Parts: sequence; C-alpha cells; structure tokens
Amino acid sequence: MKVAFGKVSITPPINNTFPDFFFQPEGVLDEIYARAAILDAGSSPVIIVALDVLGVGVAEVADLETALSDKIGIATERVWIAGSHSHSAPILCPIDLYGGFSPYLTGLKDRLVSLIDDLLLRLQPVTIHFGRSTCDFNVNRRRIDENGNCSMAPNPNGIVDKSVPVISCRNVDNTLIGVLFSYCCHPTILLGPKISGDYPGWSQLILEEEYDSAVALFLPGVFGNVRPHLDAGDRFRSGTEADVISCGQELAEAVQDGLQNCRDLSIDTIHTWRSKPQLPIANPLSKDELDQIATQSIKSQRQSDSPGFWKGGFHVAQRQWVQQVRLEQAEDRVSTHQPYTFSRLQLGELNWIGLSGEFFLEYGVYAQQLGDAETTLAFGYTQGCQTYVPTAEALTQGGYEVEAYKRWKQSAPFEPEVEEVVKKAIADLMVRQP
Repeated sequence: MKVAFGKVSITPPINNTFPDFFFQPEGVLDEIYARAAILDAGSSPVIIVALDVLGVGVAEVADLETALSDKIGIATERVWIAGSHSHSAPILCPIDLYGGFSPYLTGLKDRLVSLIDDLLLRLQPVTIHFGRSTCDFNVNRRRIDENGNCSMAPNPNGIVDKSVPVISCRNVDNTLIGVLFSYCCHPTILLGPKISGDYPGWSQLILEEEYDSAVALFLPGVFGNVRPHLDAGDRFRSGTEADVISCGQELAEAVQDGLQNCRDLSIDTIHTWRSKPQLPIANPLSKDELDQIATQSIKSQRQSDSPGFWKGGFHVAQRQWVQQVRLEQAEDRVSTHQPYTFSRLQLGELNWIGLSGEFFLEYGVYAQQLGDAETTLAFGYTQGCQTYVPTAEALTQGGYEVEAYKRWKQSAPFEPEVEEVVKKAIADLMVRQP
C-alpha cells in the first residue's frame, strides 16, 4: 500500500475573487484548506479530498472530480470529495441566492489539481491502522413536544453518534504522515463574521501542529439532525471563537486517543461503487399556499430588526423559489423525484458509505446495521451538498430540516416513501461485489 497526503490553502481571495458566504467577511479566524490523500493498493488509485467549505454542489463536484480523475486516469467514482460543512466557510453550492461556480472555484480546482499532481510523485509505502474513540459535545437538535411537533432545541434523548473513527498511515520509519477521522456534528458554532473551518478546521490544524509531518483530513458524519451542544440549558446559544477552539481541541484529543488505541489493517485492493437513486418528492404547494409564503416573506423582511447580509438574501430567495415553482407548474414540468449520489468505498475490511445531502443520522446508523457496525463508516456531504433528507417520521413532525427544501430550490418536500427508497439504495450498494 502506498499513500501520499497534502494540503493547499483555499483561504480567499483566489483569482482576486471571494466566494459566497452567509455573512460579510471581516477577516480570518483560521486558515482554510483543501486536503487530499492518494491511496494506491497496486491497481487503480483512489483520491480522497476534504474541503474546508460549507458544501460543494452536485454540478460543481462533477467538475472537480472530472478534473482530478482526468489528471491521473481513473474513473470518477474513485474520487471522493467531501465538504466539512462549516457555516463560516465558502459556499460552493446553490442555496438561497448563492451559487457555486465562480472564478474562486476555478482557482480552487487549479490548486487541487496541482496538489494531486505533486502527490503522485510522493507516494510512499505505509502501514494503515484503524481505531475508534469518542467525543461528547454533540446532541440531537430536534426536540419533539407532546403533540408530536418539532422545534430546534437540544434533545438529549434523541439519536446521536459520539464515536470518532480514526484511520492513520505511518511510513517505514513509523512516522505518522496522514490521518482521516470523522465526527457526527454540524459545524455551526460560528456564522462568521470571520472566515473559519469551525471545529473541524481547528481539529485538523491542532493535529497537524502536534504531528508536524502529518496531514489530517476531516470527513463529515451523517449529521443532518445533530449539532454542538453548547451549555445553555434547554436551548441553543450562539457560539464564540473560544467555543470553536475548545471543541476543536476536544475532537483532536479524541483522535489522538484513537491513534493510541488502533489495530493494523490489511489492504490488498480498494473497490468503489456509486449509485444515483431517485428520491420521491411530493406535489408542490397550491397557488394559495405559495402566495402566502411570498406575502409572509415580504412582511418578515420589512419587520425584521436585524436586516443583515444573510437574512435579506434569505427572504428574497424564498420569493424567488415561489416564482420557480409557479413557473414549473405553468410549463407542466413539475419534478416528481430528486437524484442523489450514494457512494461506497471498500478499504480492506472497512466499508465507507457516502451520501450527497444533509441526511438524518438514522440513515447512517442503518448503513452500519447492514454491515459490521465496527467497520462500516457513514459520511454525509459527500459528492455534493443537497437538502436535508429526513425520515418518514420526521416529515410528519415538521421542523426546520423538513421545510429547508425551499432553500435548496427543490419544488416540494419529500414523500414519506423517501425513507424506504433511501434504505433500499443503501442496502443495494452494501451488497455489491467486485
């Protein structure tokens, strides 16, 4: 087994251009990076890319993975691209009024291709090790009241995953040269105004400072309904820079614990698979319901006592979404399904499952139940950042995640059958054989 790890700064500007943010940037709290690993077991290599960004759109991912696969002559399904989902990092996906394609993204792609070109010359033999640890600052963020309705608040009794899987690579001198790790928690401690990788960014930087010969890649868990539990009783409070650093340190220490308690992996080949299931969406809202949303959006924007950079754009985006749906109805091209990308990577005994949207944790747990819970790793925000995919039960409970489809330009919420379709797609992917 040969590998190479590297990173390149993507802190704006690139090509004299800033990307979109949910805020007006006022400096940089911590540098953000594109990190990459090439894994080569003797046949066709695999590229793993971890970006300190909110997310990369489906079309934008296709552009990046094509450039990388062409560079070293591999199939696109052997390129694994994940965004950390930091809310203080660049937006490279279509959400609200924002978009992904830009001179900034073009520059990021050029830097990433150059990095991969360099890493091809630096492949070296390694031993690979796998361990697990735990970290405790996450919590389910959907509190259900006595009537079965949901609000955004800490739910200590809700589903949560506190595990921290750790994959490490050491060279012939037993020096750590790379580590891949994951955690199940939304990086929403900060929303600017400084650019930051949030807690995943700090964890990576802390580990790289501790092991100065290593590059650390954060891979996002399936955390659509999980977020940081900052101490505020029965509600969530706004995070601070100190909170980001503290949580980043806590996760880095968990990774270090995983490094100390690991076992060797034997890897002869690396297999990859990909599928694109069509997830069912419901009929669009009626004309009256759409008009009500547009009217309320105008009213809320005018009454807001904090007409900030993000809030103003959000209300305008809501009205544009109404116009989009009305146009689709008028032209008789209303969608009934939404395509998503599911990926599987078999690394020896480890099975990685990647889902392209903001999937609820229940789907990650389901994937682990189908395989070996110890060696099956589930990731979200991989091969594209799309809207939340709730469970059938969550669709009846409502809440932010259920309604967020409008922000992602989807014409209607998912049908309850979406859970069955997702689980079948995961199951089909899990049983594929070389």
